[in-house]
Amino acid sequence: MAELQPDEAAALRAALRAEAAAGGRAPRAAVRAEPRAPVRRYDFRVPDKFPKDVLRQVTHLHDGMNRALTTALSAQLRATVRVEDAVAEQRTYQEFVREAPDPAILAAFSAEPLVGSALLDVDPAIAFPMIDRLLGGAGEGLAMGRPVTEIELTVIARVLTAVLEAWREAWVHIVPMRPRILGVETNPLFTQLVGPTEIVLAVSMVCGLGRQEGRLRLCFPHAMVEPLMERVVARQWATRAAEPPGSRREDIRRELQDVEVPVSVEIGRARLPLGAVLALRPGDLLPLGVPVAAPARLRIRGQPKFRGRVGRRGRHLAVQIIGFEEGD
Repeated sequence: MAELQPDEAAALRAALRAEAAAGGRAPRAAVRAEPRAPVRRYDFRVPDKFPKDVLRQVTHLHDGMNRALTTALSAQLRATVRVEDAVAEQRTYQEFVREAPDPAILAAFSAEPLVGSALLDVDPAIAFPMIDRLLGGAGEGLAMGRPVTEIELTVIARVLTAVLEAWREAWVHIVPMRPRILGVETNPLFTQLVGPTEIVLAVSMVCGLGRQEGRLRLCFPHAMVEPLMERVVARQWATRAAEPPGSRREDIRRELQDVEVPVSVEIGRARLPLGAVLALRPGDLLPLGVPVAAPARLRIRGQPKFRGRVGRRGRHLAVQIIGFEEGD
């Protein structure tokens, strides 16, 4: 048997001591930690009962409701009303009620054939101007934190009915429903549709009348709308499949209506040597080489599009379009 050299024996004793210190386990090679994927928080007390595609489609449905409601309320109030910015999200019932003002205008309603009842919350900040308008005022009534009177509740019931009718029309392709107001409360604590921690589908919209603005909110318990979720998703795919080829183009066109583009008017051009340009001074005349009666050229984003006649409107210069640019 070969004898160990002194340095080899010392190394062996050191290895044995290290193993004993590790509790009898041989030392392990260092393992490089793999990068971890981002961690998403999940609250098991509030499970995701409404998938994202359902929330997107519900938001789309209520965008259509906003357009119909804008027309209906404008006609009813004989004033310009805007309803916009629909957002659908999952909340707990306690969170929904906590955001309601006190006093509030909370209308519980049924929607047969759905089982159960839902809530419509009208912000007093917009409800009082509507009441003022319906009673013949200018629509400037402000909520002062006071309770709504019985007469005012009777008046605002016309607005509540209009909101539910627009909601019914928005959902008619999913399921025909018959909404009916069950009662109106002004104290959020008295509207206990479900338990505080129950999941609800909350939809909020911004409503404006003149300079006044407030929120319209809808609350649907999960048990009430759960039978409709498959239909909502199916409707989404059916709508995409049935969409005519040109409809997307029309949607894009509508979205671009409010995009601002630069418009310039060119009455003539001139080419000068650099020396002449450097010698230009205030008061110099610059011949443009075009007749006085020649039409101006209207450019859209630098591209010639129209021909026009330069004139004046009031105290401002203006251009009257007389035709298209040649080649358009």
